[in-house]
Amino acid sequence: MNPGLDTAPNVPYYSWQPPQKPIAIQLQFDVIDRMILEVMKGFGAVPRRGAEVGGFLLGTRGQMGDQLVVQILDFVPVLCEHAQGPSYLLSANDLALWSETIERLQAGPTQIEGYYRSHTRDGLHLAPEDLSLLDKYFPERDLVSLIVKPYATRASVAGFFFFEGESIHRESTYLEFPFRRKELGGGVSRVDRQAAAARFGQNRTPTAEPAVRSIGESRVGTISGAAISAESTVIPPKARSARSGWVWIPLSFIFMLLGVILGFQIAISMRPRTPANPYLEAWNLALGVQRLEDRLAVSWDRTAPAVRNANRGVMTIWAGDDSRRIELNFSDLQAGQLIYRSSPSKVTFRLEVFPKDRTSVAETLEYRQAR
Repeated sequence: MNPGLDTAPNVPYYSWQPPQKPIAIQLQFDVIDRMILEVMKGFGAVPRRGAEVGGFLLGTRGQMGDQLVVQILDFVPVLCEHAQGPSYLLSANDLALWSETIERLQAGPTQIEGYYRSHTRDGLHLAPEDLSLLDKYFPERDLVSLIVKPYATRASVAGFFFFEGESIHRESTYLEFPFRRKELGGGVSRVDRQAAAARFGQNRTPTAEPAVRSIGESRVGTISGAAISAESTVIPPKARSARSGWVWIPLSFIFMLLGVILGFQIAISMRPRTPANPYLEAWNLALGVQRLEDRLAVSWDRTAPAVRNANRGVMTIWAGDDSRRIELNFSDLQAGQLIYRSSPSKVTFRLEVFPKDRTSVAETLEYRQAR
């Protein structure tokens, strides 16, 4: 059994506990569900190898006896323009965004507890550039690192790395684990349950209810089964004479009509009263604004299905006579927040996301400064 697998019922996290090491890292299943989407998006962006993605792990930490317990509750991607290839090597522009993200997160309710990166190279290890980032921006050496290796045909794998005093075992992880909640005892994720509804407007579980997709498809599926059943009960397996065959043809036709009528009634009765599409219940983007000194932090619910399944979005900002249109990619939407470096007394924000071509979900919010 995996020594890091917590099999307790209703536990919302995977507990990573390498043998004989004074550390336990509790990784929320929800973080795994959302992070693997970003990892696989990068993995599929570049042929053969795939592009690496990375960012920060947010959470809390505390001591339980002699053991350090780190809880990973969320993550924030930091974009990389991949100026030096598919590896997560940060350019000058990337480092500026890196520093800005650190400043923003340090003012938030949860602290930066780690660094994560997908790994499309050989093996599973920390690279020298990973250590350079940690040494420069976190010289106290107390962050954990999560490295995720994606696979196209099976579950991805991952491992944590941590400092032991001034050193770190970077060549390999002490404990490798599958990076999917199902293999970790967390059950089926919402992402897996909605895999059949990846496109906006499809049913949630078409395989479980093949006759409910639409009225037309329900008729075909149900009527065919009813007609075949009627014919199989009427026509005996042994050969008939020509005269008896003429007798059974009109009877078969009558039974077929009865099957058609019965199938149609079943299809109508099985039609759901409310849409089965989960996205139709998730129009609310939960757009919000919070003032941070001379800046405004605009946030939205990045777990909303319309956001999670969108490849792009647009944030439009109106402040007096000035208007601004900001294009958002998948990683921007998953960050869940945008910083507006201005402090007008009145400003309007409109977020529009595109879960499907020619389909969009939008929400508008007006912010007024209290007098």
